[in-house]
Amino acid sequence: MARECILIVEDYVPLLVALREILEGEGYTVHTAADGVQALEALEEVLPDLIVADVMMPHMDGYGLYEAVRAHPDWASIPFIFLTAKAEQEDVLRGKGLGAEDYITKPFDPRELVRMISACLRGGTR
Repeated sequence: MARECILIVEDYVPLLVALREILEGEGYTVHTAADGVQALEALEEVLPDLIVADVMMPHMDGYGLYEAVRAHPDWASIPFIFLTAKAEQEDVLRGKGLGAEDYITKPFDPRELVRMISACLRGGTR
């Protein structure tokens, strides 16, 4: 059985590495990008089962990435989780209001993230 694939989009390299290690340790195949522009380039090469993206990134933020993903017919159904330090209620409401499957604020519990990813993949439409 093929391993589920996750695209992590995070501009802070130590966190990107940690997320990759956590998720690979859980058996996922992980691809990474440092910002929304790189994520769109990665999506041309690999179709992940889930995207986990920061909001605050250079070149294209997470909201812009989300909108670009949803606008592309081949990517529109990919579940999307925001993982960000933007923890104000208006930020959470904006992220969820866009239609993201979840909005997790930093700092986060890695076990909680893994549970959310697992639940999202089980309930996904793909």
